[in-house]
Amino acid sequence: MSKYLMVLVLFISGCTASLWEAKYQKENLNGFYVKSDTQELFVTTTETAYLMGIDPQFGEALKLSRQVEFIPSFDEFKLDSQNRVQGRVTLTLRDQTLPLSLVSRLESLGFVKDDEQQQLTLTRKVSGKRYLIEGTLPLEKLDKEYPIMVAQPQTFTQTAGKIIATPVTITIDTVVTVPAVFLAATIMAAGSP
Repeated sequence: MSKYLMVLVLFISGCTASLWEAKYQKENLNGFYVKSDTQELFVTTTETAYLMGIDPQFGEALKLSRQVEFIPSFDEFKLDSQNRVQGRVTLTLRDQTLPLSLVSRLESLGFVKDDEQQQLTLTRKVSGKRYLIEGTLPLEKLDKEYPIMVAQPQTFTQTAGKIIATPVTITIDTVVTVPAVFLAATIMAAGSP
């Protein structure tokens, strides 16, 4: 009798644990833009956008993607019920035969050699807010999309803010307005974030 009771308890606890397990949604990152004066990163996906605060060194590293090719990875991204997102971004230098002056610049921005493959990497935790996109953003997209798995909250009690895209401005939650001209001037190089 106790064997059956034990099996039943294990079965119920397994089912309960699966109910609390995070659900993941795949998003395809297709563009990102750095606003240096406010240290903000604007990331676009197919249907959503994220506005995140970043430190100046990370912003400079992202701007260097115009000259240097990085391999990006995105880990532990979680979204809460108030559309706040947090996660970790790692940039790994693809070409290990760069001039010493460029390597020194990368190291001054916080890149370090990883223990396993001895490649220069920079890892930053980022956080911000998610918005839904309405309309078409007048922005250049990356040549290659990067998949990101985002853990979703158990319940969505609040709806995402809206991004209203027009040819003249991009309004975020009707509080932050970013001129489209600015975004066109600060578009990151297509093909490498």
